[in-house]
Amino acid sequence: MKQYFFDYEEGMNRDNCHPRFATLASEDFYYDGCDDFTPFGSDTGHDTLTALQDWYQHGGRDREIGSFVLGLFKEWDCPVPKDIWRAQADVIEAWLALEPLNERFLMDEWRVRVAAAFGQLRISGDIEARMLDDALLAMRFQLWFNERARTVYPAWEYADAEKARLLAMQAVLEQVRAGVGKR
Repeated sequence: MKQYFFDYEEGMNRDNCHPRFATLASEDFYYDGCDDFTPFGSDTGHDTLTALQDWYQHGGRDREIGSFVLGLFKEWDCPVPKDIWRAQADVIEAWLALEPLNERFLMDEWRVRVAAAFGQLRISGDIEARMLDDALLAMRFQLWFNERARTVYPAWEYADAEKARLLAMQAVLEQVRAGVGKR
């Protein structure tokens, strides 16, 4: 199976990704490495894609992507307690209240899972089932977090832009789940 990797000099574009990714993720923002509201635009998303590409080039296999993600969290020494990223909202809120930086850490945990899923789609044309489930759950929580931000930070001017991108990314993941474009 052919894998698709981007060249750092050339950047990300439709010519250096799997054709299924190019079809499903057709909007320009999927190729913008500087837009925080894209799978690969945040520092976390870009670092995840870069590490994933390196992992694949050194023998990583689709079915092992869960191990890749867990290894990344271990390597980056992520301070998010096990499974808090998938906890109920009240549990998450209690954990967020412990330390202001916990918002950033939790958002990074969600972003890694989404970037890994989109990265796998970008490189190999599909997403391993468990990774897809994790990414969809992370997307739902990011949408919840966006709604929460509207209350906690009512003057946040990017709330609508982020929500639109999150919904678009969620739709792509749902298309993958439905088998759209799969050969």
